[in-house]
Amino acid sequence: MPVPKKERTTSNPGSQTVEQASSQVPDQQTFHEHLRALTRNAVRVVIEEVMRQELKAFLGAAWGESTPQRKGYRNGTYTRDLATSSGPIEDLEVPRDREGRVDGLAPRCAYPWSHPHGSHRHRWA
Repeated sequence: MPVPKKERTTSNPGSQTVEQASSQVPDQQTFHEHLRALTRNAVRVVIEEVMRQELKAFLGAAWGESTPQRKGYRNGTYTRDLATSSGPIEDLEVPRDREGRVDGLAPRCAYPWSHPHGSHRHRWA
């Protein structure tokens, strides 16, 4: 005795129209903007971590650590903007030491550029 077919309750994967499929795929410009944003975020994370490690090596101690080799103490951070080929990275956190002896952590200023909001900012190389 034949068994009646059950009705499908899910859509058939091949039944999508071209319009539905194309609306789910971003255009090339949107995709590239997304990649540039991801790149800027990755560069920010790496640069900030490298600067923290450089300060740790310079001071001779990790944050909160007491060692006889310690040469100084941390004193928070300040911010800098960094221009990259993927776009500007704004408010990059640069760690500093209490005595102001660490000068080489932030990338060197290559030339000034105008910030779109009128405040003077620098482009770092």
